[in-house]
Amino acid sequence: MSHTLFSSSLALLLALGVLAPPSALAQHAGDLDPTLASGKIVFDTGNLLPRNAATGYKIYEGNFNDFAGGPNSTDDPGFDVVDGTFVAGQQLWFKAIGTLGYWNGSAWGAAPGSATFTITDALGGNTLIKASGVTNPFGAIGEADDGGGIHAHIDFSISPTPAGPVGAYMATLFLTSRTSDGVTPYPGITDSDPFHLVMNRGLSTPNFENAVSVLAVPEPETYAMLLAGLALVGGLARRRTAPA
Repeated sequence: MSHTLFSSSLALLLALGVLAPPSALAQHAGDLDPTLASGKIVFDTGNLLPRNAATGYKIYEGNFNDFAGGPNSTDDPGFDVVDGTFVAGQQLWFKAIGTLGYWNGSAWGAAPGSATFTITDALGGNTLIKASGVTNPFGAIGEADDGGGIHAHIDFSISPTPAGPVGAYMATLFLTSRTSDGVTPYPGITDSDPFHLVMNRGLSTPNFENAVSVLAVPEPETYAMLLAGLALVGGLARRRTAPA
């Protein structure tokens, strides 16, 4: 199936309510859902999120225009680690890698030189991601409570303020774990695969989703739902055109 045909069919099914957006299916209230599999940090175990066709990395979406944070910042998506995943005191951290990508309304490329994607971590440190690279790449997300779970939100913002360039921004991170000293890698835990955060700054929802769709190849489970939806739509069309 060509990308154009897939995108058109997906848009139709979303409009008809046959298929929910992949990110909505996979995320609980939009949050990342880290867990462990054979000692490795993983997420989106249902394989419902789209992947970047070029990198293979999963895509999580967000919007800088947050009610509390204003038009250039947000604390979503958050991070949900269910009870029993970690041990009390075990910490979840991120590392930012690569450069800052940017959708200008028609194509993806490097972000404008003045644009800075800032992640303010749980300890108040700032990770700066630009087209030229990353400054202070590691940041703390949260520490497991007595039940071994974490629910944490850290802050994401785009500058310059009061208005960064309108478009979509893409940062790349992976997750890692440390002991309660905040320095030592947690023994026996392997870092996650990288993933993308694609954040909207001022685009309409259809235009932002188009930016994501240009990047994305959906998971096989999403293709299966799409094909089922297409079959349903085709059946409805045949019933409407069948002679009385």
